[in-house]
Amino acid sequence: MKKRVQKIFILGALCLAAVMASSVYAVLFNDSRLVAPMDFSEYAFTARDLPMLASMLLLAAYVLYLFVLLLRAIFARRKEEPRARVTRRLNPRWGYLGLFGFLGCLGFWSYPAFGQISPFCFFLFFGFFGFFYEGRLSNTLMDERYRENRTRAALAAGRVSHAVIFLAVLVVGLGKSLLSTELALIAFLIAVTLALALELFLSEYLLYRYDHGGQAEADEE
Repeated sequence: MKKRVQKIFILGALCLAAVMASSVYAVLFNDSRLVAPMDFSEYAFTARDLPMLASMLLLAAYVLYLFVLLLRAIFARRKEEPRARVTRRLNPRWGYLGLFGFLGCLGFWSYPAFGQISPFCFFLFFGFFGFFYEGRLSNTLMDERYRENRTRAALAAGRVSHAVIFLAVLVVGLGKSLLSTELALIAFLIAVTLALALELFLSEYLLYRYDHGGQAEADEE
């Protein structure tokens, strides 16, 4: 597990290094093509564009790889939980994957430069901070009290997430006259990814708080 986390971070660092290096190359030797905002209707490919295009494809492949890992983890957990008596063993260091959420800020650069909004999806990875609290509950007996706390935490996290999405719909809808269609779409995408990340994080954090709060009350009695 530790080696897998290290592998993910190393791959991410390599992708970022490739993007940074290709951006420096484009600024110094390619008139800032594909870095500075440009009109793609008049774009014509040149060999000097290859480093930047290759690094962006590499970054896109890495994002897809992270999403595949997330989906596999979710499906594996759902498959194992009905038969499990204790929670899965997970290293709290997996919570550091939440740092990838800050890569969503790349969208504020890629949109004006390339018209790409996909980097904003990185904000979803803020939810990975919840792995820290899930790891703290590794090998916890899944008794009736634990299952009740898990349901309670999931409902509370869901309510908060749905409230954020509801407010985003209202704000984007009412602000449509002030924003273009593209900016409204970007604002809604950011709000939804952050709301989903918040739900993933809160479901684990609240479960940890409820579980330890119940244990503290039992110890006092």
